[in-house]
Parts: sequence; structure tokens; C-alpha cells
Amino acid sequence: MRLSIATKIFLVFTALVVLFTSVLMFSTYRTQTLYARIQRLNETAVPVSLLLSDVQTDLKSFNVVLNERDPLVLRRTLQMTQLVYFLPDRFTQTLERARELAGQANLEEMIADDQAPADGAPDPSTLETRLADLHGRALDFAQQSSRFTRLVLDDKPRPDPDAYAQNIREIQADLGEQARELDREITALRGELRTRTDQALARANDRQRSSLYALGALSLVALLVAVALLVAVLLTVRPLSTLTAAARRIGEGDYRPIEGILEKRRGSDEITLLTREFNAMAESLAERDARLREQHERLLKSERMATVGRMTSLITHELRNPLSSINLNSEMLQESLYERGIPADDAEVMPLLETIVAEVDRLREITEEYLVYARLPSPNLEPNDLVDIAESLVDFHQFEWGQSGVQVVLEHAEDTIEVRLDANQLRQALLNLLRNAVEASEPDSTVEMRLSSTDAHAMIEIRDHGAGISDEDRAHIFEPFFTTKIQGTGLGLAMTQQIIEEHRGSIALQSEVGRGSIFTIRFPLDSARRASPKSYSP
Repeated sequence: MRLSIATKIFLVFTALVVLFTSVLMFSTYRTQTLYARIQRLNETAVPVSLLLSDVQTDLKSFNVVLNERDPLVLRRTLQMTQLVYFLPDRFTQTLERARELAGQANLEEMIADDQAPADGAPDPSTLETRLADLHGRALDFAQQSSRFTRLVLDDKPRPDPDAYAQNIREIQADLGEQARELDREITALRGELRTRTDQALARANDRQRSSLYALGALSLVALLVAVALLVAVLLTVRPLSTLTAAARRIGEGDYRPIEGILEKRRGSDEITLLTREFNAMAESLAERDARLREQHERLLKSERMATVGRMTSLITHELRNPLSSINLNSEMLQESLYERGIPADDAEVMPLLETIVAEVDRLREITEEYLVYARLPSPNLEPNDLVDIAESLVDFHQFEWGQSGVQVVLEHAEDTIEVRLDANQLRQALLNLLRNAVEASEPDSTVEMRLSSTDAHAMIEIRDHGAGISDEDRAHIFEPFFTTKIQGTGLGLAMTQQIIEEHRGSIALQSEVGRGSIFTIRFPLDSARRASPKSYSP
């Protein structure tokens, strides 16, 4: 499933919120747990210890009575304070509350924390039992104290006062011993309760420290996860800066596509789609800019060629009439010399006249070539057989080229290659190329012309094995009036290129000095009929 960048960022934000909320809730839970444990200790262990302290205080107060040896003073003290009237109830009520509080608050489990007691320590499970046992002994002590009080306050006459006093002292000694045992037991119980409460508090402090450590570790993990998620978000949106820089480059005319993003990203999120569309746009703009440059260059070339054509037409027009006049006057002068008796084979006069006439004829041919270039009409595009045009051209000029010792060989893989073109203009273009190839070839050499086609183009390749063309000359070879020949107008290749481009075709040159040249012509092919390979050599 494809996730958008907005969804990814929302999920990252949600993950961060959940993560930090979990850490906060964990910290709050541990803090509340420790607080509740300490609060329960304050509400149970401390009150139990205070209740036991109250019992000890009452026992110490009762020891005052038990330590009095004079029966009369003892009787008077009991009558004045009336301590023994509420002491049994207070003992039993106080210890009963302590036992119930310890049992209801589960004090044993709370202060023991489910840990085994240390060696020599009392079994924690006997705390409530010991309180119950202490409560029972306190009840027995209270009952004996009540009987002792009634015995002391009894007003009946005593037949034997000494025996009565001795009995009182024995009861005092027994009750004192019981009070001391109760006090020792309560002191031990309070000490044990205090020790185990301190241990519970120490464990609570340890848990608090461990909670702080755990909170710190979880916070660090949450921070690292947050940083990792932030880095993931930054890596997700980092290509936007590359896209921004690329958009700025396009504004400056640099249409190179963005590289590196699509190789690193696997998926179809918004940035990937935007990068693909951006690259498609850049390629489209580059193609459009190339077409505009090409059209601009063609326009400049057309304007330049039009200007050259107008100048050539003007120069040709201005030269043709004087050349015709010079030629006519030369012929009239030659006839006048005949009439005056100068023979036609005169070695001094006639060669000069013949040179004048020959040069005039050469200049007339040049002006005619200029005129043809200047007045080159638009091609009349009609379906024509390229093979037929090439064969007729080679047949017609083969004798002329044979005089130079050069043979032109035509090769074609199809019997028919039908192309929409102007046959006359194509003959003129091919003738210019073949003449240049023949002139550049050595005697007894061969010039090959090959015809072929693909699904989109028809191709003509003309190859010679002459001296070749240097890189410097190749850069200007199709410019008007540029020539490497001693005699030549420099319009042949320019005219050939113009004809081919008027047919929506192209011409390219490959040449290597010392190994010859190859001119390759391409025409857009509407249809082609293929046949078995065939070689034609007139």
C-alpha cells in the first residue's frame, strides 16, 4: 500500500506522541505506586506503633500502683485515681484496634514485600498472631488487675492483717512480672515493626531510584527513537532541496534531469512522482529548446542563403550582359582579322583571342551556376523510386567518369525504395556529390553509392577513397563559396545541403585524411518495398 508523505509524517508524529506518553504514564504509575506504598505505611505501621506505645504508657502508669508496698497508701491511691476501672477496657480496646489495623491493611505483606526474612528474624506471618496473643495476655492481665483492685478496695475486716498484706504483695509481684513481660514483648514487637518498616522504606527508596534509572533509560530510548524518526522525515523531504535547485537550473536554461533520487528511492510517493514528472518536463523542455534552436539556426541559414541568393542574382545579372558583349566583340574581332588576311593559325594573335573566348565561356558557366543556386525553386514532392533515380544517373554519367579512370558502383538491398521527393533536384544533389567524389579519387579507383532503408528512413551513402577532408575544412564544408579546389564556385555542397533539407532530410560527412570521405543522406521514409539484395554496376 502506498503511503503519502503527509501520512508518513502523521504516523511519525503519532508514534512520537504515543512513545513519550507511554514514558510519562510509566513514570506516573511508578511514582503513584511508591507514594501509595509509603502512604499505606504511614496509615498502618505508624498507627500500630503508636497504639503499642500507648499500651506501654498505661503499663508504666500501672507499675506505680504495683510498686506501692503500704496497703493503706495503695488503697488510698486506688480510690483517688480510679485507674484500674478503665485499664482493662483500654488494654483490650487498644490492642484490638492494633490487631485489626494490621490485619485489614495487610501490614505483614506490605512490610515484608514478599521477600524471605533474614536469618534469625521472626517469621513475618506471625505478626498478627503475636498481636492476637499479646491481646489475650493483656486480657488476662486486666482480669487479674481487676481482682487485685477489688481485693484492695474491699472494706471487710481482715482477721489476719499480715497474711492479707502478704497476699497483696504476692499479687503485686505477679502482676508486675506480667506487666514487665508485656512491656518487653511490646518493645520487641515495636522494634521489629520499626526495623521492618525501615526496610520497607529502604526498598521503596531503591524502587524510586530504579524508577528514576528506568525513566532515564526510557527517556533516552525515546529521544533516540525521536531522533531516528526525525532523520527519517528529513531524509524523506530532503530531495525537495534538490528539486528546488533543479527548478532554479531550469530557469537558467540548464535542462539536465535530476539524478540520484530515483535510484535511492523505491516507491511511488509524492516526491518520487514529482521527480519523474520533473525529469519528463526537463526532457520535454530540452527537446523543445533544441527544436527552437534548430528552427532558429534554419531561419538564420535561410535568411543568410536568401541574402546570398539575392547578391548572387544581382552579381550574375550585372555580369551576364558585359560577358555577352565581350564574347560578341571577340568573335567580331576574330572575323575582322580573317578579313585582313591574318590566318586562323597565327601564333601571336589567335591564341590570345581563343583565351579570351574560353575565359568568357567559363565565367558564363559560373554565372549560370550562381543563377541556378539563387533561383532554386521549392521541391515538388511526389512519390519516386530512389533506386530508379540513382540507376539512371549512374548510367548517364558513367562514360564521363570513366574518362577519369574512376568507376562508380551502385549497390542497393531493395529493388524499390519509394520516397516522396523532387526527382530533378535529387539528381542535381547526387550529381554534385558524385562529381566531387570522382574528382577526389585517384585513377583506377572506385566510388561506391549504397542505397538502403529502415522502417523510418531511406539512406544514400557515397564513399570515395581519396585524400579525405581535414577537421578544419570539414567544419565549413557546407558553407556557400567555400571550396578547396583551384577552380570552383563553392556552391555545390551548399546547394546539395539546401536541396536535402528542403526534402526534410539530412546530410552528414565522415572523413579521415588519407582514407577518403563518406557522405550519408537520410530521407524520411513513408513506405518501402523490400526485395532480395542486389548489386548494380553499369
